[in-house]
Order: sequence, then C-alpha cells, then structure tokens
Amino acid sequence: MNEIGILTRLRHRNLVSFYGCTTHSSRELLLVYEYVYNGTVADHLRGNLAGRGLLTWPIRMSIAIETANALSYLHASDVVHRDVKTSNILLSRNFCVKVADFGLSQLFPIDVSRVSTSLQGTLGYVDPAYQETCKLTSMNDVYSFGVVLIELVSSMRAFDMRKQARGY
Repeated sequence: MNEIGILTRLRHRNLVSFYGCTTHSSRELLLVYEYVYNGTVADHLRGNLAGRGLLTWPIRMSIAIETANALSYLHASDVVHRDVKTSNILLSRNFCVKVADFGLSQLFPIDVSRVSTSLQGTLGYVDPAYQETCKLTSMNDVYSFGVVLIELVSSMRAFDMRKQARGY
C-alpha cells in the first residue's frame, strides 16, 4: 500500500507510470504499470540481452543522466527510493529510462532531513552509512546511484556472492 500512496503522487518521464490497482474487495492486490519494452539495464549489462552490444557509450551516458533526473525529481518530492539498482531501471524501446519498483520507497515528512528505519535494500547497493546507523536520507539513493554508475562503466555486478565466497 505504501507503493500506491507514493506512486499516485508522482509523474515524471523517467519514472514508470502507475495506471491503477485492484480494489480492497479483491482477494489479491494487483498493481498495473506501463509496459516497458526493452528490459532492464541489468539485462543489457549482464543478462540475456548483454551480447547484443546495444548499450553504446552515448546510451550509457543517457541512462546515467535520465536516472539522475528521476532521482532528483523523487528527492524534490520528498521520496527516497531505497532500492536504486540496475535491475530497477527499465529501458523503453528507444532506451529512455523508467525507474521502477517503489516497494521499499519512503515518503519523508516535510522539513525532516533523515528518518530512522529498519535496514532495507539490496546487497552491494546499500549505503554503508545507512547500514551502520539505519538513518535514511536522500544521500542513500545517491550512494546506490554511484554503484549503478560503476556498473554502467564496467558492466560488472555490484556484488557477486560467488566471488565473495571464494575470497575475491
């Protein structure tokens, strides 16, 4: 329900559009979003679309800029995404960014710079300062965005459990 409350307030060209949901009388809650044709940035960097070479350097730069624009809009709207990662950045047919997955997002009260929360997010993308203190700020998204930028440049995962287990 948190996701619905946040998404109904937001409209931006680089955020996935929320169309609606089932009613309270339905047995299951279903959320309806726009269909974004080209998969995720993660798919293009390391997944089933990686071998096609579609993410040229100019496209990667556009992805970085459009993702930054989306995060700037969210933060100006008092929303912290909390799960910025390449698998939550969708790409349209012409590689326009659509940031998605607002399930962990947090709406900040007006004039509050940080909020204490339970630790949530994806390993490898979570800000170490947030891990240590559980104090959520918009800077936590900025840290995660930095990890996304490194992935865009390197095409490598932010965190690889297999390498971690082998001590790399």
